[in-house]
Amino acid sequence: MVGSCLAWGARADDSLVIGGDKGYLIGASVVSATGHVGSGGRVSLDLKPMWAFQLGPFRVSRSRANSLMNTGRERLETGLSAEFDWLTDWRLGASLRLDNGRSFDDDEVFRGLPDVPTTLRGRVSTGRPLGERWDWGMNVDHDLLGRNGGMRLGTGVNYRYPLSPRTNWDFSFGGGWGDSRYLRTHYGISTEAAQATGRAPYRLGGGWENVRLGANFETALTDHWVVFGGLEVSRLLGAAARSPLVGRVTTHGLSVGLAYRSK
Repeated sequence: MVGSCLAWGARADDSLVIGGDKGYLIGASVVSATGHVGSGGRVSLDLKPMWAFQLGPFRVSRSRANSLMNTGRERLETGLSAEFDWLTDWRLGASLRLDNGRSFDDDEVFRGLPDVPTTLRGRVSTGRPLGERWDWGMNVDHDLLGRNGGMRLGTGVNYRYPLSPRTNWDFSFGGGWGDSRYLRTHYGISTEAAQATGRAPYRLGGGWENVRLGANFETALTDHWVVFGGLEVSRLLGAAARSPLVGRVTTHGLSVGLAYRSK
């Protein structure tokens, strides 16, 4: 999972950033979600803060705060990032993102298996519009700290339906691929871990990890207040779905929130 992060955004058109060269956003969302890995079947309910601060070209952000600062306009990268336009319609971005890893300490069935350590991932992304409302994007990220995080690739299409100048619905479909190191770290059981816990080892190679569907909305109540939320569904594929660590092949996340942004 990707958690809080620092973001630096640079755009060719400063008008895409509310407040010009400085501004901030603070808010929170209530999130109801399930996870793929682990034995617990309960649904978690969490209150998650979000924020973004910008001064000149520097931006510090958490969660989807970047997109809410620009409701109704193009989204920026989350992370320590720079994004610019190239070859007319194509966009290119780069970012640093904090991956919070995973722990089985609170899982009665899988307690004792190795944790997935927190690491820093570097990401490069590109994309282009496919029409007035459609756009396509792709990104690749890699563990920069050598903590067996491996490499991931994601791609997908998004359809934006504007209900009004202040309100948008976004419908998305995408998928994720991981190399063997990434998938083994997150879905495998090494020989050493199997011997220590009395479990059977499970090794897998690189391949597709999941497919995802999403429906998200954002609406500006005023120049300062923004309401947002949505539903996202994820389904594991292939060897990842067959992992003995997986308790739920299909999961969901439902969220709603409120944020305040400077003008």
